[in-house]
Amino acid sequence: MPWENKFTIAGIGPGSAGLRTLAAEEAVKAADFVVGYRPYLELIRDLLPGKKVVSGSMGGELDRVRAAVDLLQEGSVVLVSSGDPNVYGMAGLGLELAPDPARVEIVPGVTSFTAAACSAGVAFRDSVAAISLSDLLTPWQEIEGRLLMAAELEMPLALYNPRSKRRDWQLIRALDILGERNALVARNVGRENQEILWTTSRKLVEDDSLLERIDMTTLVILSGKGVFQGEASADAGVNVVGIGPGDRGHVTREAESILQRSAKIFGAERYLHLVGDLSPGEKVTHTGSCRKRMAARFQEARSVAEKSKKASILTGGDPSVFSSGWRIMDQARGSVGVHISPGVSAFSSVAAKAGAPLVNDFALLSMPRDPSAVSCLAEAGFGVVIYNVKGHELSSLLPGIDPARPCTLARDVAREGEEMMILTAEDLQCARPSGFRFTLLIASANSYIKDGRIITRRGYENKYSY
Repeated sequence: MPWENKFTIAGIGPGSAGLRTLAAEEAVKAADFVVGYRPYLELIRDLLPGKKVVSGSMGGELDRVRAAVDLLQEGSVVLVSSGDPNVYGMAGLGLELAPDPARVEIVPGVTSFTAAACSAGVAFRDSVAAISLSDLLTPWQEIEGRLLMAAELEMPLALYNPRSKRRDWQLIRALDILGERNALVARNVGRENQEILWTTSRKLVEDDSLLERIDMTTLVILSGKGVFQGEASADAGVNVVGIGPGDRGHVTREAESILQRSAKIFGAERYLHLVGDLSPGEKVTHTGSCRKRMAARFQEARSVAEKSKKASILTGGDPSVFSSGWRIMDQARGSVGVHISPGVSAFSSVAAKAGAPLVNDFALLSMPRDPSAVSCLAEAGFGVVIYNVKGHELSSLLPGIDPARPCTLARDVAREGEEMMILTAEDLQCARPSGFRFTLLIASANSYIKDGRIITRRGYENKYSY
């Protein structure tokens, strides 16, 4: 049968082989055909020998996906996307054109803004929003509305596609809207020529030489409420290692390498069980409050590092997004270097299981004190992901959301006992789910449900060039 061959859309991380996940590499190795944007295929050259490769150029997303779908008649296909396919990636278009969206596998990856945050010792404790400043696929009026909303809520922001030769005014306008903030400029994230520097939004506006360094390979992360700014080292004895949300395949090659070289590994029992066979090192867990556990882990890890050995402290998901990794960085100030190894975030895993709900601008919240912020963000067009939701709290979070807006309510994704509901906002409220530790995902604007998957239009039907 023509459509029995497997179709996978895989995130290959920001660039380096170390930030690829085991699952992404396996997806490429298992496929007969590999389809992707030419520069991204260059990043995985080592995985391509023996593969039939179809490459394309910027602006040719529709052609690449159509080619991938046509090739399903001949064999299994993997469509590769840099970073995470749900973060300004190919997941939405791939599902939209797939003959059977329910059978498409989305493999999440480490996305650039979390990799940049980890490289700089940044942790988002309460919220963060991702906004693309490119108005080639999204009208500027909509982008500006989202910037204004994020500014009103004092949210930290990760600005993608900040500046190109043809688009040289959008970043200045965004910085004007957002006001004075600390700014992290991250160029070529996760690649050999990566550059990370701290400045301020004011200096970015005033210093032409600094502004000229910002291009399409650059991310600008702006501080806001709940941001922890620590320090991180490229190589250190103490390592905070993100191992993803629960599936062994979410572990990156970098994490695997660090764990193999660690004399001691600290973490919750479920994390140690997940990666235990990756390292011969001693496995240690602690009890007590989060603060006490993190303090004990750091003290023991520092003792290991002082003996010129490596120690790893595990976090689920990614250390920069709503994790306790910031507590380790805080204790390490002025005493010992800490390396932060990024991982697949929990929101990425939920989004991938649901389909493609976040390929446009989105906001992450750790259970907001003011539930009205959720509807305000959704109305502005953001996809919204809320961590640590209790079932009965949906009644306060979903009012004001378009009743037809696709939503996902998930728990223990990529773990044993995984639960997931994909419904419209109206139907989800009527379902009256009970329980706790849910992740609620409200899909980005221009989303719909098809064959039990959420599909979001990114606007790739528009031809464009940077």
